Parts: sequence; C-alpha cells; structure tokens
Amino acid sequence: MKKILIFSDTHGYTDECIRIIEKAGKVDAIIHAGDCTRDAEDLSYIYPDIPLYYVSGNNDFFTKAPEHITVIIDGIKIYITHGHKQRVKYESSYTTLRNEAKKAGADLAVFGHTHIPYTSYDNGIVLVNPGSTRFSHTYAEAKIENGKIYVAINEL
Repeated sequence: MKKILIFSDTHGYTDECIRIIEKAGKVDAIIHAGDCTRDAEDLSYIYPDIPLYYVSGNNDFFTKAPEHITVIIDGIKIYITHGHKQRVKYESSYTTLRNEAKKAGADLAVFGHTHIPYTSYDNGIVLVNPGSTRFSHTYAEAKIENGKIYVAINEL
C-alpha cells in the first residue's frame, strides 16, 4: 500500500503540513496542488526522502513550476493541476478538469483553487480537492492498494 498526502492552497502556512506529515507515519509521496509553490519547495527541503510533486496556482507569480503534471505512483496515473485554468470555481460538474484528466489517461485527478474539499468517483477517474490547510483546515490522504484508490478528506 502507498500513502500519499495531498495539500493545496497553503498560502504560506506550512506548520500544519509539517504536523500532519510528522503524525502520518510512513508517507510515500506528497502532492501540493498550488498556491504557494514556495511552501511545496520548503516541504521538499524539510523532507528530502519523500517525493513531492507540485504545480503552480493562480497566486504563484514568479515560479518555474508547471501548471499541471502527470505522475505515476504504484501504477496509478495522477493528473495534478491547481484548477484555475480549468474553471473549477465556475463549473460545478468540473467538466473541463474531467476532460483534461481523461485525455491524460489519469486514474486520479488532484486539484485545488476553491478551498473547498471535494471527492468524486466518476467514469473511472477519482477527483480530489483537499481543500485548504489555511482556509478550510483540511487536507486529503490517498491510499493506493492493489490498483485501487482510496481517498479521505481529513480535518486539521
């Protein structure tokens, strides 16, 4: 089983992320879905042995981080984006995001931007927005086991 911690929209507040990582036990990867890439870089520095994947958000102005990436963890293809370019605040069905994730061949799509936690299992793609550690006081934990994805939204 692989354990992935998912954060987004930390906006300079990494203390909670550090507390979560420290309490989580073995963590196989960390995903940060943007807004603030500096936070993701700091976490990567603090935890150099944990792979950390991150993208830029609408508040990440001077970063070289990509707007979206696709990674594979334990055979599961994960599409990561912040969501502002996919209009996630305006499309309640997340149609654009779903289409991009499907085009990427993703099993799991991670996004942020709304600060509202969300999970959906639809058409073979799991969508997850961890919310915001700063504003909604939430994060997500994904577990991959035997080719299946299990996602939980957790409160701080």
